[in-house]
Amino acid sequence: MKTFFLALIFTLCTTNLFAQTLNDLNFITEEYPPFNFSVKGQLRGISTDTLVEMLKLLGAQQTRKNIGLFAWARDYNIALKQENAVLFSTTRTEAREKLFKWVGPIISSEIVLYARKDRHLSIGSIDDLNRQKLRVGVVLNDVGEQLLLEKGIKRAHLFRFNKGVHLAEMLARGRIDLLAYDKLVTLFNLKTLGFDPKDFEAVYVLKRASYYYALNTQIDDQIVLQLQQALDQLKTSGAVDAIVKHYLD
Repeated sequence: MKTFFLALIFTLCTTNLFAQTLNDLNFITEEYPPFNFSVKGQLRGISTDTLVEMLKLLGAQQTRKNIGLFAWARDYNIALKQENAVLFSTTRTEAREKLFKWVGPIISSEIVLYARKDRHLSIGSIDDLNRQKLRVGVVLNDVGEQLLLEKGIKRAHLFRFNKGVHLAEMLARGRIDLLAYDKLVTLFNLKTLGFDPKDFEAVYVLKRASYYYALNTQIDDQIVLQLQQALDQLKTSGAVDAIVKHYLD
């Protein structure tokens, strides 16, 4: 009996220790609909709603009110430097692999070059971008920018901004030739701005990628495991599919 109570006390202590550590995490995101975005001051989206359900499963006190919303470049810098930071939604790439610990995937998509159909652009390689001197809009430190630089685009052809929705409007109004961004996010932004997504097309696929929660490397592996298990449980139950359907259908 004494052994039982000692084991119970140990379990309660370790559980409490874990919960306190979990509640200390600093969750940060950006305007990146339909994955994460704000509506009348409340954060919504596929990745946001999924995270909230994960935290509920883990018995955390954190809610969507505890999630910070900033520009991507600031988010990314915080996630790299702040030892309790969790950034989402983040494309997992080879260049970023060792910079973070990862929980996911949440959902898969494509990073593409989007253009207006009436431009009739044909892109076979990054060399075409340099040769034709096309103006390509990117979000600062976003995977679209990183992939283009890795593939050899000249920096002079890049137009950097903090928010993808601004780039979508610039593309629609012909102020840039191409937008390097997530396919689903671009379509969502164009529709939100009142443009018909059918007037635009993906002319080049930069990467087929999956979105993750990116955790600072100082976060304990046990926390990473618990978050991963919570996500896996939500996937198995069909909860994540229901969240995705809510935003994409």
